[in-house]
Amino acid sequence: MQEFFQSAVGWLTPLFVITAMLNVGLTQKPANIFQHLRNWQYLVRMAIVNFIVVPALMIFFVHIFGVEGPYAVGLVIFSSAAGAPLLIKLTARSQNEIAAGATVQMVLMISTVLIMPLLLPLVIEGVTVDSWAIASGLLVQMILPMAIGMMLHTAAEAFTATLQPWVARISNIALYAMLIATILGNLSALGDLQMWGAILTGIVALMVAFFVGHNTGIGRETDSQIGALGTAQRNTAAAVLVAQTNFEDPLVLLTTVLLNTIMMFVLLYLATLMAKDIKLALLEPLEADPPQRDPDATTMP
Repeated sequence: MQEFFQSAVGWLTPLFVITAMLNVGLTQKPANIFQHLRNWQYLVRMAIVNFIVVPALMIFFVHIFGVEGPYAVGLVIFSSAAGAPLLIKLTARSQNEIAAGATVQMVLMISTVLIMPLLLPLVIEGVTVDSWAIASGLLVQMILPMAIGMMLHTAAEAFTATLQPWVARISNIALYAMLIATILGNLSALGDLQMWGAILTGIVALMVAFFVGHNTGIGRETDSQIGALGTAQRNTAAAVLVAQTNFEDPLVLLTTVLLNTIMMFVLLYLATLMAKDIKLALLEPLEADPPQRDPDATTMP
């Protein structure tokens, strides 16, 4: 039975990736994206944080906590994939402008396709990664569906309005089915304390990344909140695709999927706090106390 669920992951993974990216394209018009591309300094900061700082943080914590083997590989893969489709939902949940979140998501996602194949062979020691296989898989299963969705949104808006909710439902069903199949196909691994230690390590690293990402906004509330959410939530579709197609050990995929699931609920909660204007104290800069007036000072005319 476990073999059945493991084989089901093989076709549920591309179904989830393709429908998730098609749904992103169906919800956005190119004009909305181009408008926010003018904020290029912020986007550059986000790229630096997501592709240099976050993988470095994950590698640092992996070494500090002694995570090894397929668990370490899964964490590093997850940290190297940016531009999560979930960022659009997180943006809406935090009541920020959806087009701004979509712009960040698309810039990071396209950068993932270009950078991830080059980055992984450098950060995963002793593992040979087929860079072209990663790049071509990401292009075909992520960029192409998104581009098709955006063209449909522009050329056939009425049809897109009917199609998009169904695509979103299929994507959600495929995600949960993939999660269930991955867990049921690897039940024997769920009692492995080393795996849960690895997942806890990943949570710590990504929560640090959350605070780092918040600083990319340099005081602008929308940029800061999207920066925090978009940095802590990694690109599940890209990470799952790479883990499932390039690494035979199912624990690589299992670590990635479980960490993503936990972070998804954590960040949805944090996005809800942002929408309620509940300040996250650790994110707020300290303010200097105003100078106290000397009561004995003489008022000058």
